[in-house]
Parts: sequence; C-alpha cells; structure tokens
Amino acid sequence: MPPIQIPSKPVDVVVIGAGPAGMMASLCCNTYGLKVLHIDERDSITTAGRADGIQPRTLEVLRNIGGVNPDAQQRQDFKHGKNAKFAGPGPAKTMINQGVRVYEVAFWDPTETSQLARTSRAASCPDFVDVVDNYTLLLHQGLIEQAFLQEIENRRQYLTTDEAIPAPEGGVFRNIGFVSCKTHPESYDELAKTHPVEVVLENINTHQQWTVRTKYLFGCDGARSKVRKCIAGGEDGDGEWKGKITMQGEATDIIWGVMDARVKTTFPDIKYKCLIHSKDAGSIMVIPREAGLCRFYVQLQAGADRSKQTQDICINTAKKIFAPYDLEFGYVDWFSVYQIGQRIASNYTLDERVFLGGDATHTHSPKAGQGMNISMLDMYTLAWKINLVEKGVGKRDIILPTYEQERRSVAQELLRFDAEYSRLFSGRSPQSDQLTADVKAASKSANAVDAERFIATFKKNAFFTSGCGAIYFANVFNALPDSDIVKKSKYGKAFNPQGCKLIAGQRLLPGKAIRCEDANQIRIQQEVKMNGAFRIHVLAGKIESTMSQLKAFGQYIDSSDSFYNRYRPAKGVYSSIVDGLANGDLANTTTLTTHQANPFFTFLTIVSTHYYNWEVTDLPSPFPQYRSQVYSDSLFDRRVAEAGTNGPLHKKYGIDENKGAIIVVRPDGYVGAVVSLNEDGWLALADYFETFMVKSGPKASL
Repeated sequence: MPPIQIPSKPVDVVVIGAGPAGMMASLCCNTYGLKVLHIDERDSITTAGRADGIQPRTLEVLRNIGGVNPDAQQRQDFKHGKNAKFAGPGPAKTMINQGVRVYEVAFWDPTETSQLARTSRAASCPDFVDVVDNYTLLLHQGLIEQAFLQEIENRRQYLTTDEAIPAPEGGVFRNIGFVSCKTHPESYDELAKTHPVEVVLENINTHQQWTVRTKYLFGCDGARSKVRKCIAGGEDGDGEWKGKITMQGEATDIIWGVMDARVKTTFPDIKYKCLIHSKDAGSIMVIPREAGLCRFYVQLQAGADRSKQTQDICINTAKKIFAPYDLEFGYVDWFSVYQIGQRIASNYTLDERVFLGGDATHTHSPKAGQGMNISMLDMYTLAWKINLVEKGVGKRDIILPTYEQERRSVAQELLRFDAEYSRLFSGRSPQSDQLTADVKAASKSANAVDAERFIATFKKNAFFTSGCGAIYFANVFNALPDSDIVKKSKYGKAFNPQGCKLIAGQRLLPGKAIRCEDANQIRIQQEVKMNGAFRIHVLAGKIESTMSQLKAFGQYIDSSDSFYNRYRPAKGVYSSIVDGLANGDLANTTTLTTHQANPFFTFLTIVSTHYYNWEVTDLPSPFPQYRSQVYSDSLFDRRVAEAGTNGPLHKKYGIDENKGAIIVVRPDGYVGAVVSLNEDGWLALADYFETFMVKSGPKASL
C-alpha cells in the first residue's frame, strides 16, 4: 500500500471525522463543488455497534439528496456544460433496502395477573405526523457510512480537477489524526485573507505531519472532540468544564449496557421495537436489526462501577427482565456500557471559521434514537449556508451565525426530551397496587391499543422524535411574524397571509401533485433535489382568477431589479454539480427569451385548475420555461379529504385559490417565507432576500 500523502494545496473545507455527521458534511460540500479534505483516525468504516436508527425526517432529507448517475457518459456530458442527473440509487434507497423498518412499538409491563404482559402498542411514527416514510429505519452504522461513501465517490467524479483533490475512494484519508488548528488574522500572510485556518494533521502510524490551509474546519470528531478541545483552550485535566467552550449539563448515576446479538426466545415481540419494564429487575429496550440481529439496551445497577459491568452481567440482567420468557443469547456482535447524561456545547463556533457539529456539540442517551439524526442534519444545515457565502451571493456576517442559532436550539430541545425520556424509562414499573385505572384496562386485553394513554404520554414528543418537530425561530431566513424582516419591511403585511398553515422555520409539508409535462404523480417536496438553490413555489390557485397576478409577477422576475436578477453569482459560478432543474434544462422556446437562469433560484408553479383545462404555454413568462416544474393540484390527499381533487394541496397549505401565494423554501427544505401573490408580496420577498444576500458583482468568492 503506497504511503499516505495529504495534498499540500489550500482547500475550502477540512472535515475531521468520518462518522455519519462527517459523511454528511463531505457529501454536501462535494455536491456544492467545494474542495474538501476529509480525514479520520480509524482505518475503516464502523465495523460493529454504535448508532443505528434513522428517523422519518432524516429519510426525507436523504431522499432529497438523491443519487447522481455514476455513468461515464453522464460525466462526459457534465464536463460539456450539462447538469449531473439523478439516476443513481442514492443513500436513501441503499439504506432502505438494507435496513429493518419499525412501524410499531410494543409496551410490556407487569400487571395484576402477569409477571410481564403487553399493555399497549403504538405507531412508531403516529399518523398525526405528516411524513411519507412513517417508520424508523434500523441498520448498522457501518452500512450507513458505506452508503455515504459510495454516493460521495459518485459525485466526486463530476468535480473539476481543481475542485476534487486526489483522495482514496469516497474521499476519506484514513489513519490520519487531528493535532491542532488556529485561525490567523488577515494580516498574518497573503493566504490568510482567503484561507485563514491552519490545520496540523498526523499519520497515527508513522507520525508524519502535514500543515494544511483551509477556509473552514468542521469538527465532526465525536463526544471527545479534539477540535473542540483545541479551540476551547484550557489546560490538560480541565475536562469539559473550562475554556472558551464548555460542555454544559450533567451526568446521572444510571448505567446501561448495550448489545447487538442473535437470540432464541419465546418472547413474542422480539421483532418489534419493545419498551419493557419489569417489576423489580429493571428495564430494557429491544430493537430489531438487519442480518437477524437484535439490539438490547439493558438497565444495570445505578451507581455501580461502570468499568466492572461485563457482557455476562448484561446478559444475565436481560434474562431476568424477560422472565417468565426464555431468552438465550448466541453470537454477540457488539457490547458496550454507557452512563446517561445530557450535555451541550456552550458554543458551536468561536469565529465562524472552525465549526463543531454532531456529538462534538451534544451528548445524551442513545435510546431515543436521535443523536445520529440531529448530527447529520447539523452538517446538512451548515453546508448550504457555507455554499451561499463561498459562491459570493451570501453575506458572511449575517448567514454564518445562524448555524449555531438554529442547530443549538434543536439540540437543547433534544436534551430536554432525552432527560425526561431517560428518567421515565430508567424507573421501575409500578407495583400492582399502584397500577392506574387505564393501565388496568389496557392489561385486560393484550391486543388492545390504549389510544388515550398513548396520546397523553407520547404525543408531545412524537412530533419531535420523528425529526419533523425540529423547528427554527425567527431570524433572517425565517420570516415569522415576530422576525425583524416582517416588522421592519414596508411590505410586512404581505408576509404570512391569513389562513396560511405553513410556518416559516418549519419543514415544507409533504404534498402530491400531477406534473403537467408528463402527467406523472409526484411529491412536491422531492421535485427539486438538494442543489443549494432557493425553491420558489408559486401557488397559483385557480388560473382564471390569478392570471393577472402571475403576469405581473413574471414581469417583475424578469426585470433587472427583481431579487432573481439582483442576487446572481459571478459568471461561471454554479450552486452545485446538480444546478438547475432536477428533470432537465430550461425549456428553449423562441417566445421566451428574456429569462436567464440563476442557479440559486428555481420556480415550481402549482395550479389548482385541472390541467385538462389549460396548457403550460398559457402561463406567462418565465414559468413555462420551467415546464418540468409546472403542476396540477388535482391529486386526492386523505389529510384534506374534504377537498377531493379540487386543489387539495392549496387546502393543505391554507392558500386561498382565488388569491394564490408565493412560498420560499430554503435549500434545506424548510419554509423561509410565505407572501401573498401580489406586488406587495414579491416586494416583501425583495426585502427578505436583501437581508442576507449580496447584490451581483464582477467577482464571486470562489
């Protein structure tokens, strides 16, 4: 094997750590055409254990990332100016094909008549959570990492020689450790004006060191983050409690063991996710896994010496909790012990150059199945914001602070939930004389679903645990009623039209429509794949009522002073390797010549009038040029059954079909702003984009 050689030329981003968070960072940055150096101390992907649960919102994101075509001809076409096409399986399909889907959770407790009985069942993702993938996907972290590596490698083939540094397959340099970093002032040297971060890396086997200059450093190196320790300062022995960045929170004395194993058992729900409380032996969580494995989270003795908790102790405790059911352990793939605690970093960055994410910023118990999901979405959020800045269309000092603002608030909510959940799960079940009436009623029928008890106990958290409840507060990207943009804009009243059910700072609700170009039924939230662009959804309502507004909006878009033309990147700068429409190029028509594509904006037009009654070419410029993104809102949606096929998506979103609306969806699929479809509305959007975008100039950052 040839010796490892780290490239000496400056890069855009150095990513430390190749777990799921680091993989997401690399995938997104490579998609945006940034030059990435990705390193990891380990010599391979995860081989056993660790994280394993992917929640519905994360699956939604992975589907939106899509899969590019690795075909050589496609790559050749791309080099001649055509876009990369989404024709590969992508990480979502790969993971779904390999994993186990959990649709239901079973609850087992002692009852008055049984040592252990099923007392309830519940949906893993309750029906009130509006998602396509209404399950938790379970698979080994190594398989997750491998799916990312394959997609990263596919995308690296589309990068220019200047963008893609020579690297092993998947772009990860292994057996390379992080030593130190520092951010230089601009006066340090000429390179510091563009690449101020200096990173020292080391081959952990030969101890050869390299010094690399970069624009940004992402610390995705886990709970014992060396990057965090480096930028926080403090002396050895300070642990996590001193320095410029501290880990705030506390640990408990609750000890749990975790095992991935193959078992034989008489327990009937071994293929379910189960939450089991015994009378006096503790609690256990069972999670089915791929390849015939089961994961067991086993409560061990509180206050015990963690270092003395062995695999045999864990197995014997599990058998006691399962009694009277037999439980025989065979092959054990992985065993570990952890102590429950909730901690969060006081800062995610100190200079908007070195960023922390994932477990480097938040630690908690693994039983809620949230850590890996939130960690990946940390990097998913950071990457598109970096992209705006580095392509010369985003204001650095306005945009980059929003990473910590948004993601730290989500982590705080996770820790609140995890503390509550862990206390509840780590307690003993009540004695038989303490059983409440609803538990007694549920226990009378082992197959009964006690819906009232489930809703009361789990509803307040189910929305969050699905990932869909990760909401952002008012800032420059989220035009909520209490945001500065809404309060200060001359056109503030045009934001958040009366009756609208979409909320800025929350994900776009899923919706179905018919693509007029080919009558295909589509999911609107997946039509434009992750490409760094803002998605402008024009809810046009009844075309006979809104045609005049559409014409006026089209004229505004093509005017030189519109937000669409005011915030353009420099010539030759693209938003990503998958610029433009997901389903093809702009339509080349002889009648529509005034519209020039801007890679940071794309339009989706949704008309509630049935498409049999109008043609795409009836729409005013520029909307017909996005013909593969023109839709008819005439597909039944059971969540708004009263609408039938007459504008159900408008009904779902709370948009008046006679007035229409414009919805700005951020590059990460979150709603940024909703305005009325009139002059005040699009001028309000001009104010919205002005807060964080840079007017067109002769030169971009890259």
